Amino acid sequence: MPDFSSCVIDTSVIIKALFSPSRIQAGAVYSRELQTHQYCVELLAALDEHGIGVLLPSCGLIEIAAVSMRLSNISTAEEICNEVETSYTLVPEDRIIGTAKTIALNEGCPGFDTYFLALAELESVPLFTDDRGMHRICGKRKIRSWLIRDYDPVLIFS
Repeated sequence: MPDFSSCVIDTSVIIKALFSPSRIQAGAVYSRELQTHQYCVELLAALDEHGIGVLLPSCGLIEIAAVSMRLSNISTAEEICNEVETSYTLVPEDRIIGTAKTIALNEGCPGFDTYFLALAELESVPLFTDDRGMHRICGKRKIRSWLIRDYDPVLIFS
């Protein structure tokens, strides 16, 4: 049983759970991305099964909408956004912007990343990501995190 009741999930995990990797990727890259896809699917299912709440900065919904639209169509992208809005807790920007700004100034990381990092830091909850840079900054800031491609999420829940 996990020792946390809520967590932050980077949009990379949600998108990789919903969309299988492209077969255009060759060899080892495709194999790694296919395994990551499976880990992301298993993670989302395990979080749901264990009643663990998922927190997302509200700007994450915009990122999910844009990437879903690029990978599918407007109807599917809208369905995904609706599911995210009903399944997860969206945290308004004004609750995290101060900490996000501090992280941006101290770490120099991408803007969207700062919101996920800030939310995990403010709520003292773990962050799941498939972004190596975000995972590295978590380590620097003492935010508990898992890099999905390198860690089997099933082990967290056993």
